[in-house]
Amino acid sequence: MKGYQFILMTLGLTFSTLCLADPAPADYFHQKVASQQLPLAEMALINKDYKKALDIYQSLADHQDKIAEYQLGYMYLNGLGVAKDPVRASAWFAKSGQDGLADGQFASGLMYYYGIGVQQGLREALTLLDLAAKNNSGSAAYMMGYFSQTGYGLPNNPTAAFNWYVKAAQAGVPQAQYNLGLLFYANDKDLTRAFNEFNASAQQGLAKSQFMTGLMYSFGKAVPMDKPQAFSWYNKAALQGLPEAQYNLGVMFYNGLGTVTNVNMAVNWIFKAAQQGLPRAQYVMGYLTYNGIGILKSVQQAFDWYNKAAQQNLPDAQFALGYMYDNGQGIAKDDRQAFGWYLNAAKQNHANAEYMTGLFYQQGRGVPSNPQLAAYWYSKAAEQGMDNAQLLLGIMYLQGQGIARDNKMAYVWLNLASTSSNTQIRDAAIKLRDELAKVMSPSDVDLAKQLSVSYYNKYAK
Repeated sequence: MKGYQFILMTLGLTFSTLCLADPAPADYFHQKVASQQLPLAEMALINKDYKKALDIYQSLADHQDKIAEYQLGYMYLNGLGVAKDPVRASAWFAKSGQDGLADGQFASGLMYYYGIGVQQGLREALTLLDLAAKNNSGSAAYMMGYFSQTGYGLPNNPTAAFNWYVKAAQAGVPQAQYNLGLLFYANDKDLTRAFNEFNASAQQGLAKSQFMTGLMYSFGKAVPMDKPQAFSWYNKAALQGLPEAQYNLGVMFYNGLGTVTNVNMAVNWIFKAAQQGLPRAQYVMGYLTYNGIGILKSVQQAFDWYNKAAQQNLPDAQFALGYMYDNGQGIAKDDRQAFGWYLNAAKQNHANAEYMTGLFYQQGRGVPSNPQLAAYWYSKAAEQGMDNAQLLLGIMYLQGQGIARDNKMAYVWLNLASTSSNTQIRDAAIKLRDELAKVMSPSDVDLAKQLSVSYYNKYAK
């Protein structure tokens, strides 16, 4: 949680805290006065008549009215009608908490957490937040859940975190509803519950939940696929500045999903997300700029965008940057740099980068030639359906280059490459496969054909 602007108590909470059984006569008359004066003070506060509000709260606080004590803390903290005084604010929050007000306990806990008006102390903060949470403060329950989930100040305890989030979500805390939604969303644990939590939080205006609600409508998770609804929720979150929502909104404008196609609007929203550092948006800005789509074509600016995303470890951008170094586009040709970026992307299972890494190892470009590593990376790309890698891996098995010679495996990979939609790759694979079959025994060819079926089911593009 950031900042320390505490929320003004509502009249509903004000009255609910005054329901005491069999009060003594003095308490009874004080409660009657408080029930009349607190709404007047709150109205004065809303109307910025701070002197009147302060006088009423001070009078009630002198009789240990916990709500008035809390409100005095609020006024001193924010300098409303008085000079800002965090020390006095902290003292009044502590007093209201000691008198049993959950919001006072929560506020006092935050003061210790941030070190405002008191010496910063995590132990004291946790004690007060735990007390407030057990006293039905939803905000405190959320924070206890967060601490239990992250292991900050408390032992890491996923079960305790879940239970605290449930309590906070039931109290209507939007951030808790969002976190609870994520727990249900993970691994498709309970998508219906996830959607309900996200949607409840989204209705309260939390941008992250609006984004997740849009995402679930986009892909039809727990709800029927509804692109206009997705567009609407992305738009709400994007207007609040959430970069992921801005990017998705741009994609929907670009593809005409849930709205009419509008490339200019697409570029506008994707650019906003890219400016905030979202790597996927930066990569797409590189692509749009490289191709001059909706924006002036500029290879140099495309390089700059790709570089920003690549530095954040986005494999698509790393591959694109490797390609530009490889071909001397937007930058001087540099095989070492090209290989380095290809390798970075390959280590993240980027199929094209795996193929190019294998090619560079085979040809000794930007790195010493290493047939074994070439075969390794070709196999990684081939297993992801890269037809060019399947062809070259088949040739390496055929020649025993970088890998033990194996005619059956050579046949399998060449046979798989023969299904490529690329005419050049397909024709080369068919020719080599058929020539290989002539020197293989019929039984070996039959075994290779049987294995080919299995490989086709697993690795065909």
